[in-house]
Amino acid sequence: MKKNTPKKAAVIAAIVIGFLLLIVAVAFMCLHMVLNRIDKTPDGEVTRIDPRDQFFDTDPVETDDNGSEARDTLPVINPDDVTCETVKPITNKKLINILLVGEDSDSTYGGRQRSDTMLLCSINPETKKVSVISFLRDIYVHIPGGYADNRLNTAYAFGGFPLLTETFSVNFGITIDGCFEVNFEGFQTVIDILGGVDVKLTAAEAQIVEVGWEEKTYHLNGAAALSYVRIRKLDSDFGRTSRQRTVLNAIFQKFRNSDAKTLMNLFEKILPYLSTNMTNTQIMQLASQCIPMVTAMELNTYCVPAQGSFYYASIRGMSVIVPDLGKIRTQLEHEYLPIN
Repeated sequence: MKKNTPKKAAVIAAIVIGFLLLIVAVAFMCLHMVLNRIDKTPDGEVTRIDPRDQFFDTDPVETDDNGSEARDTLPVINPDDVTCETVKPITNKKLINILLVGEDSDSTYGGRQRSDTMLLCSINPETKKVSVISFLRDIYVHIPGGYADNRLNTAYAFGGFPLLTETFSVNFGITIDGCFEVNFEGFQTVIDILGGVDVKLTAAEAQIVEVGWEEKTYHLNGAAALSYVRIRKLDSDFGRTSRQRTVLNAIFQKFRNSDAKTLMNLFEKILPYLSTNMTNTQIMQLASQCIPMVTAMELNTYCVPAQGSFYYASIRGMSVIVPDLGKIRTQLEHEYLPIN
């Protein structure tokens, strides 16, 4: 019997390695082709509205039953009397901060809409903890880049993801590692693919969503869930963002308990509804860190600002939330972000 010489063994090893590399390369190319279905806009390609063309969305003047102008109960404050604090950056290399943005379909400026929803997903792969933090759209903040102070949601309209992430850094000390924007149709698709979500509704919420008349847990499809998270007039923006976090948590619970076939279908269908400033490589790196921790993930939700860290005011004809940025930064670092 002939024995393999070292030279022949080396040739066989090279062929095997080459074949494996070919498989990896093909898989890598296929994954890139799939991820290319996501709309990508690099930060360097985003246009900004000239600061001279910035706008302030003033609130409509309300009238009483006689047609006379109703008096605003909010204190009217001169913009020059509001000082934006210098906030120290929150530095922690363990965290991955992804900003989820939902656009306001009611207004468009230069092809971009205001960010109707802003959810910070802060992920700690080491502790397997995730914090989902709602930032209210009416927070009055400093918009960098030569703009005047304005509502937080105008940053996206003025300068897309880059300006929005700069605004988060300047006002809250948070470094954003990547952003994703999903439209409402994509939101519905996710819920329908997962088979709907179970959410406890109040009697008033159930009537608005048109699923019932009493307070109890309802099984909501995509359209009903979207109606639920978009309720505006029942209470305040605090209530609206609380409903968003409730549905997000319900989606997460369904996601972690879904089989591989459902998740692959979800992954395939949702991609065209997404926009991001991340590259395919960055997305794959993010997935490699997050997927292994899904089954053991601990999810907590919060809202910024919390009670006691803001006051309401009317500035430039806008009803806004004036934040205590120093207090909010402390809450983020020591309570909300999954640093430990």
